[in-house]
Amino acid sequence: MAKKEKLPEEDINLPYNHGALMNQDSDQLLVNDGDFMVVMKMNPELNRLQPYLAVRLKKGIRRYEIKRNSTSAKLATKSAPNIGKLIDVLQKDTVEIKGEKVILKRAIAKGKFQLMHKDVDFKKKLGSGAYGTVYRGRLVKTNTKIAVKKLDTEGNDDEALAEMMKEARVMQLYDHPNIVKFYGYILDDIPYLLVLEFCNGGSVEDTLVEKGAKLDTRTRITFTYHAACGIEYLHKKKCIHRDIAARNCLIHKDIVKIADFGLCRATSVYKVDLNKPTNIRWLAPEVWDIGETKANTDIYAFGVMMWEYFEVPYDTPYSAWKGYMVKQKTRGGYRLPTPSAMPPEMEEIMKECWQVDATKRPTATELREKLEETIAKGENSGTSGLEKSKSQTSAK
Repeated sequence: MAKKEKLPEEDINLPYNHGALMNQDSDQLLVNDGDFMVVMKMNPELNRLQPYLAVRLKKGIRRYEIKRNSTSAKLATKSAPNIGKLIDVLQKDTVEIKGEKVILKRAIAKGKFQLMHKDVDFKKKLGSGAYGTVYRGRLVKTNTKIAVKKLDTEGNDDEALAEMMKEARVMQLYDHPNIVKFYGYILDDIPYLLVLEFCNGGSVEDTLVEKGAKLDTRTRITFTYHAACGIEYLHKKKCIHRDIAARNCLIHKDIVKIADFGLCRATSVYKVDLNKPTNIRWLAPEVWDIGETKANTDIYAFGVMMWEYFEVPYDTPYSAWKGYMVKQKTRGGYRLPTPSAMPPEMEEIMKECWQVDATKRPTATELREKLEETIAKGENSGTSGLEKSKSQTSAK
């Protein structure tokens, strides 16, 4: 394949050029007759992003290909040296395409979460995720440390972009100390990127593996409490995470933050394809019968994560079993044995999360309150770091 042709900077920098924004996202922004923006779609034959004018007309949203070469931009009978000047022409003089008058009234500018490649610097590769590679980087304007999730595609994998944008849509709705902060997404050119808060402590799973028995009980309880605060916030926002596990909790300055929103959905009930189940070791057994995930299936997964937090040395849940065996056993009522390092109060909470009757499991708020009570019982004197973190996480 030929080397990808670089997009002209004058096109990329247009305030209403939304890059490879998906149709469902652009449709929500094009509200009134005459609203317009420029979007891009990968042309695999030319190995470059192809510009389109997206505009809402009286009969619906239309997307017209803009013919672009090194010296001109053309749409129907109108042409200009670049896309910006072409749009200026079209705003002054309407054009007719397939019997419809194309009238441009209001340019829809990029929102606060739509960043550009020039806004970020890559520093160091951190690891790989479900659909991309994660790097440490920085925001150029503020010098803020960030994590950048790079979509591993040459721009022609619409399914991978769709998965990335599902994550972006839900993450931009949330702001809480126990949720990894979302800075934005980048679609102005490939590679496509998600920009997130950088967490200096890595994942909880890595910490459990590395520190083993050196990680004290107080810290394990604190981690559990922080995670519960994050889940409570999500559930209050009518969102289910659907991938709660120690690997998806990150640590930043001793605060645990819920991360990896690839499966998260802004809904209270989400239908699942039982032919493609995910995270079987954390999956509530009733999902196999009802084909739905809900807030109380998150709570079941939280119970499995509590087991992870206290298993010393750390091990994957049901590590000796294949997935089909986990499904069979948990549907029959089997639950993981209580870790020897887990205090009785925590064991009681964990088992409540695993109730066979999903309606009897605690809500995320009840879970957080139970953990607060456990923490309070364990406090003997003065203001501890635990109480400090408690006040930080309940600030929002």
